[in-house]
Amino acid sequence: MDLGLKDKVIIVSGGAKGIGEGIVKVLAAEGAIPVIIGRNEADN
Repeated sequence: MDLGLKDKVIIVSGGAKGIGEGIVKVLAAEGAIPVIIGRNEADN
């Protein structure tokens, strides 16, 4: 699927695990540049 996200920088809060992690994977597969923000150092 082409979501038109190639080379777009997208901030994902809570992207280190769970649903956020899945979203990050889809964004990366679409050519986006996901920036992951986590609350805990352990989430990195």
